[in-house]
Amino acid sequence: MALLAEGRPLPEILQVTRYSRVTAYDLVNRYRDRGLAGLCDGRHTNQGAPRLLSAEQQQTLATRLHADFEQDIVWSGKDVQNWLQEQYGLSVHLGRTYEFLRAAGFPPQRPRPRHVGGDEAAKEAFKSKS
Repeated sequence: MALLAEGRPLPEILQVTRYSRVTAYDLVNRYRDRGLAGLCDGRHTNQGAPRLLSAEQQQTLATRLHADFEQDIVWSGKDVQNWLQEQYGLSVHLGRTYEFLRAAGFPPQRPRPRHVGGDEAAKEAFKSKS
C-alpha cells in the first residue's frame, strides 16, 4: 500500500512485492472496502474443516480395534469404512480410514516384498546354515 501511495507504477510494485496482478488487485480492493483491517492475515481465524469423527466416536472405534486385536482380528481400511457406515451412517473415503487406524495406534500393515526371481532352494540352504 505504501508503494501505491507513493505513486509507483503497478509493474514495479508487482516486481518488488512478487505479488501476482490478481493478488495485488485483491489487496487494493480489500483495503478500499475495509481499511487496514482488510490487510490483516486472516489465517488464525480459519477453523478448518470440521472433524469427521467426534472424540467419542474416535474413542469407540479405537476401543473396538483394540478389543478385536486382542482376539487376533486385524482390521483393514475397508473394515473401518464398513463399520463407520454401519455404526454412524458415515460415508468416509478409504484414505481417511487409515488416518483413524494410525490415530488408534494401528499403522498400515503390509507384507514384505518378495523377489519374483528368488530361488527357494537357496533360501532354504541359507536358513539351515544360520
